[in-house]
Amino acid sequence: MSKLDALYDKSGFIINLGLERITALLNHAGNPQERLKIIHIAGTNGKGSVSRFIYAILKEHGLRAGLYTSPHLLSFNERIIADGKKIEDYDLDRLGRFFKKIILTNKEFKKFGEPSFFELTTAICFKYFEERHVDVAIIEAGLGGRLDATNVVKKPLLSVITNISMDHEDILGHSLKKIALDKAGIIKQGSLVVTGEKKVKIKGLIKERALSLNVPFFSTERIKLYRTKNLYNYNGLKLALKGIKLHNKAWYQKYNLGLALLSVEIVYDNYKDILRLDIKEDLIKKGISKFNNEGRFEIINYKNSTLILDGAHNPDGIKSLIVSLKRVFKNGKFIIIFAVMKDKNYKTMLKRLAGLNGSIIFTGLNNDRVNDIKKLESFSKKYNYFKNTFRSKNIKEGLDLAFKCKEEDDLILLCGSLYLIGEFKELKKNSS
Repeated sequence: MSKLDALYDKSGFIINLGLERITALLNHAGNPQERLKIIHIAGTNGKGSVSRFIYAILKEHGLRAGLYTSPHLLSFNERIIADGKKIEDYDLDRLGRFFKKIILTNKEFKKFGEPSFFELTTAICFKYFEERHVDVAIIEAGLGGRLDATNVVKKPLLSVITNISMDHEDILGHSLKKIALDKAGIIKQGSLVVTGEKKVKIKGLIKERALSLNVPFFSTERIKLYRTKNLYNYNGLKLALKGIKLHNKAWYQKYNLGLALLSVEIVYDNYKDILRLDIKEDLIKKGISKFNNEGRFEIINYKNSTLILDGAHNPDGIKSLIVSLKRVFKNGKFIIIFAVMKDKNYKTMLKRLAGLNGSIIFTGLNNDRVNDIKKLESFSKKYNYFKNTFRSKNIKEGLDLAFKCKEEDDLILLCGSLYLIGEFKELKKNSS
């Protein structure tokens, strides 16, 4: 375990919005982010998938690409990737000490307070990508946009807003309008913006923000991505592709792929000379075929049974998951293992999961933020949402219970939180 993993165990869940600390931290480090060419990605759902699609396509074209995402499943190193390699523990510890020295020797931090875990790791990401001389850095926002630590980026090549739905309401606001305006805070003068948002009014708010800054605005309404048998065809602004193979079977990945392809088109049309980028149809397809986003409609065989792992952690995420499940596993019967954080709208999530007509196991996690399993069970029983409800102390006990209860053709679904998926991955790793 790296020193940052140990730090994450203690403080990884503290949210401390504002740009004062990260700005001061990077100022003392020489502002490495200002020497990077950045694609900045925000939104409620799909940020990680869109980031990885873009990264895979650009990397396949020979660019030295950097990728910064969160959260991680097994180790912090997964969050920072440069040219296909996760950051090494040595570099994490070295850069951690570098920034810690800045914090201890500069008085601004007595005034602003010590940087949060995410602010520190964002600073490490920018410094590391500068050291690795990445050609382009794909940066996923952590929470929101306007005051997120990643929003120190002054002039990204492209700002990408995936979609807007209700999540983190206590921080971002209790309406879609407020959440949209917060996430639109990543749009910057002298840049470009693209969104996959489909709700007309919300998309309009993003467009208004772009126009107020004289920023060219693009939307996926201008492209078509459709499926023929097991392959996708794409008609974009100028680019047309046929026979795209995507291994991930989630229906919702169609929208993430379309947004990623449009983003790559925009980057190519506007920055091909400075990036020395020459788009090739076969390389785009090859990059997409290598797309991998663990814990997002990940289908595995475990102890001779089919498990579906999906980190859907809000109502819209659950809705998209269910659509995919019903398309891929027609008439499938499910035993659900579920855990959810306290700040999520668990009532709507459970109401939607009830549509699977399955049984559910509410499990505890090694995480102070996880919701109380007795409360979740009581709520579900009140409305008779599931055939059977059970409780387990941890994921191991939950899996044992699922295997004990399941019939031969039952599928086991793990969802509600990426932290649940992470703990399953850890259990699987240690038992193999």
